[in-house]
Amino acid sequence: MSAGRAPGLAFLVGTLLAAQTFGTLATMTLPAVAPKVAATYGISASLIGYQISLLAAFMLVSLTFGSRLSARWGACRVTQYALLLLAAGCLTATLPHVVFVFASAVVLGLGYGLLSPPSSQLLARFTPLARRNLIFSLKQTGVPLGGILAAAITPAVALSLGWQWALAGSALVLCGLVGLMQRARPHWDDDRDPAAKVAISPFAGIAIVWNQLALRLLSVSGGCFVVVQVCLQTFTVVLFVEQIGIGLITAGIVLTASQVGGVFGRVFWGWLADVTRSCFGVLSVLAGVMLATCLLVLALKPAWPIAVACALFFVLGSTASGWNGAFLAEVARLAPRREIPAATGGSLFVVNVGKMIGPIAFTNAYLLSGSYTLVFGLLALPAAIGLGCVLAAHQLGARVELPAAAK
Repeated sequence: MSAGRAPGLAFLVGTLLAAQTFGTLATMTLPAVAPKVAATYGISASLIGYQISLLAAFMLVSLTFGSRLSARWGACRVTQYALLLLAAGCLTATLPHVVFVFASAVVLGLGYGLLSPPSSQLLARFTPLARRNLIFSLKQTGVPLGGILAAAITPAVALSLGWQWALAGSALVLCGLVGLMQRARPHWDDDRDPAAKVAISPFAGIAIVWNQLALRLLSVSGGCFVVVQVCLQTFTVVLFVEQIGIGLITAGIVLTASQVGGVFGRVFWGWLADVTRSCFGVLSVLAGVMLATCLLVLALKPAWPIAVACALFFVLGSTASGWNGAFLAEVARLAPRREIPAATGGSLFVVNVGKMIGPIAFTNAYLLSGSYTLVFGLLALPAAIGLGCVLAAHQLGARVELPAAAK
C-alpha cells in the first residue's frame, strides 16, 4: 500500500482481525496457564475467575467513558491506544508478585473495552451492506483465534520458558500492530473532528440501547451468552486439569478445539444471518444448541476419549463464541449511523455486565459444589434466558428495518 493510496477492505479487515486476535490473546493468556500461575503463587486456580471479572469491570469503565473518543481522535487512533493499553497490561502481569496478576486486569480491561466500538465504526463505513454480517463476523473471529493461540501456544511456553514469557511476547506483537496501523490512519481517520466533545454523557450509549426495544433485547441476550463464553474460555483448562485429571498441554488441546469451534461458528452464523436475512432467527437456533451442549457437559467423565471431549467443546465453542459477529452487525444496523460507536459501546456495556458477573458466579458455584462439570451444566440457565430474549424480540416485532433516513 503506497502512502497516497487508500487502503482496501482486505487490509482493513485483516488489520482489525489481527488487533482483535492479539488483543484477545492478551486477555486469555492467564486463564490458559492458570494452573501454572496458581502454582507460582500458591493460590487456587479457580481464583482466575476473579481476575477475569475485574478485567470485565474495567471494560465497563472503558465502554462507558470511551465510546465517543473516535469522534475526536479517529477510530484508528483509538484502536492504537487500546493496543498499547493491552501491551501494558501484559507487562504488568509479569511483575513478580501475585497482586500484579490482578492489577493487570485493570489495564487489560481498559484496553480491551476500547477495541470494538472504533472497529465497528470503521467496518460500518467501509463494508458493503450486503456483506456486513459476514465481514463483522470475520473480524470477530479474532476472539476465538486469540483463544486458539492462547490454548495452543501458551501452555507449551509456560512449561518450557515460564508463563511470563507468553505475556511478554503478546506485548511485543501488540506494539508492532500499532506501527502497522499508522500507515493507514490518514485514510481511516479522515472523518475525525478535533472539536468533537468526548464527555457529553458517559451513559449516552446505554440510553440509546435502552430506549430502542430491539437493541435492548439484543443487548440483554448478549449479556447472557457472554456468561457461557467467558466461563468456557476461563475454566476449560482448569476443569480438565483439576477434575478430569489430564495434563496442561492436553487440556489446552480441548480449549483449542472450543476456540476453533468459535472461529467456525462466527463465520457460519454470520454467513447464515446474511443468507436468511434474519439475525434474530439465527441467534435463536444458536442459543438452543448452546443450551443443549451445556447440559451435555454434565455427562463428562475422565474415561471419555479426548477426541469426544474435543468434539463436545467444539460444538459448545461454535455457539458460546460464535454469536458475537452477527450480534455486532445487528447493533450497527439498528443504530443511527453517527451513533454506531456509542450504541456499540452501550450494547457492549450490557454484555460486559454479564462478562463481569459470570466468572465470579462460576467461581463461587464451584467453591460451594466442588464440581466443575455441575457448574458448566448450570451455564444452560443464562443460555436459556438469552434464548428467551431473542424469541421475545421476534414476537414483539423488534426486527423492523429502520428507514434509510433514520440512518
